[in-house]
Amino acid sequence: MKKYILTTIGALALMASCTVDESLNVDTKNPSAVPGSALFTNGTRNMFDLLNSSSVNNNVFRLYAQYWAQTTYPDESQYNQTGRNIGGSIWNTLYRDVLQDLKGARENLIADDQVIPDPNLENKLAIINFMEVYAYHILVDTFGDVPYAEALDPANTTPAYDSGPAIYDQLLANLDEAIANMDGGSGFEGSQDPIYDGNVALWKKAANSLKLRLAMRLADVEPAVSQQLAESAAAGELILDNSENFGIKYLASAPNTNPLWVSLVQSGRNDFVGADTFIDRLNTLDDPRRQYYFETIDGEYVGGEYGSANSPASASSIGDLLKQPDLVGNIMTAAEVNFLLAEAAARGYAVGGTAEEFYNAGVTASILEWGGTQAEADAYLLQPEVAYATASGDFEEKIGTQKWIAMFNIGYEGWTTWRLLDEPALNAPEGQTVADIPTRFLYPLSEATLNGEELNKAQSAIGGDEKTTKIFWDVD
Repeated sequence: MKKYILTTIGALALMASCTVDESLNVDTKNPSAVPGSALFTNGTRNMFDLLNSSSVNNNVFRLYAQYWAQTTYPDESQYNQTGRNIGGSIWNTLYRDVLQDLKGARENLIADDQVIPDPNLENKLAIINFMEVYAYHILVDTFGDVPYAEALDPANTTPAYDSGPAIYDQLLANLDEAIANMDGGSGFEGSQDPIYDGNVALWKKAANSLKLRLAMRLADVEPAVSQQLAESAAAGELILDNSENFGIKYLASAPNTNPLWVSLVQSGRNDFVGADTFIDRLNTLDDPRRQYYFETIDGEYVGGEYGSANSPASASSIGDLLKQPDLVGNIMTAAEVNFLLAEAAARGYAVGGTAEEFYNAGVTASILEWGGTQAEADAYLLQPEVAYATASGDFEEKIGTQKWIAMFNIGYEGWTTWRLLDEPALNAPEGQTVADIPTRFLYPLSEATLNGEELNKAQSAIGGDEKTTKIFWDVD
């Protein structure tokens, strides 16, 4: 915004001359237009921060996946979603801090291109498109029906909610468009792109990998569509090596550190320990990732009781690797993609390999990601309890268990693995049953006040605004 300076002397000068120094009217500390690249970076950072955070105010997914247990205050492990309005924090972050910034980035980049043509504009817009798909699929997978077609319009304060399946249809169409428009040239440059440093080929792999993820979300509700989408994604290039993981590069100094470091180290608090649900399973399998995930107590890995208050000294604390300020904040990895391919193959989809081959590749990628060796991965896969041919259960149990273990630091996908495959078996907090474990988040309280009529329609459409109402793809 311009600030106009007019004094008595200035007024006389204006009367005496038609020449005005417009630089005096520009507030250099408050630019009137933010560069599109800066909005893209900010929106992207906000989304990665949300999904990597362990603050109980906005990200309790490591708790819902039962990787972690709490110490003094176990409300979140007991599924209290209203005390801190966690759903509201997720909602506001994604709509206000991510999607609005991405929308502004697109608008400003297009406007700037009219003045100075940008040879990389198409790639940048495709990347923004992909990021919007990512944000919206998190919203749908968290709440169910959400505002989409009428969202982000400041003139419309009461946007209608779209159905989850309809939003997915549009997201997949947008994703295909984004993939087609990524031509392998340059995108956002340098620090503007804290994910892939402008490498559009890697962005395209991430987009194809997200397409595969969404395809497998639909496996039980729309199997024919799921198969077509998964096979299409597998025909393209995917994230199959840890060097290609979709993760933000955090720095060693504040304020650009991994949010985990903020909660686990900078805060000076000790709010979390490993959960017995998870550590007991790792111990049973003699899993080599334990040493990276957790600390020992007298040489043993000990899980805290899930859903209860635990003494920090009685259970294994979170491992030092997760306390590094510059730990890469991954939200999609080679391990996940290989497990998605394993599930697709197990369902009979033609994705270029067998379920066992992709399962082995997923386990190996996860162990290597955390610092383990190929020898450790090979030995682990030879155990009868781990080997695909002899591990207990059907493909959902085999793949679901190992995918859950691999998603340890991507809590959202760990929780979603359980929602989709109903594996592994989780523990119920004292006084509750497994049926009480949330399958979604309550709509934010602010929606009842600001958009009550549309909210009521959405609540009715999804079968009730309950923590245990299932997302449309969760049919088994």
